[in-house]
Amino acid sequence: MYLKEFITKMNTTKDTVRFYLELSLLTPIRKGKNYWFTDNEVESFQEIKNLQELGFSLKEICAIKELHDQSCGTKKQHEQNLRLIEEKIAENDAAIRELRHRKKALVALKKALKKLLIK
Repeated sequence: MYLKEFITKMNTTKDTVRFYLELSLLTPIRKGKNYWFTDNEVESFQEIKNLQELGFSLKEICAIKELHDQSCGTKKQHEQNLRLIEEKIAENDAAIRELRHRKKALVALKKALKKLLIK
């Protein structure tokens, strides 16, 4: 499918696709001046979006793709992916702690404001 159809099918924008092309996250076939997107690009795009939903940055996704392209299915790839996932879990744990701290501070502020309203 051509770019326009891919954009519609993936519910994305031309700018997003062009940016992913620049990062080599998508590698469609060239047909003259046009790109031809196959099921491989559809799958790659969906994987990018899934990884983003898990909190991975495009820089991290590029590293994952590069390792996949170089060492697919190897122990090296599995170890690297495991390390990235462990790092992301640690980041999420830190974010959860920070949100809990913020919530505690907000609850305390709410109680203080309610006391002021009662007076």
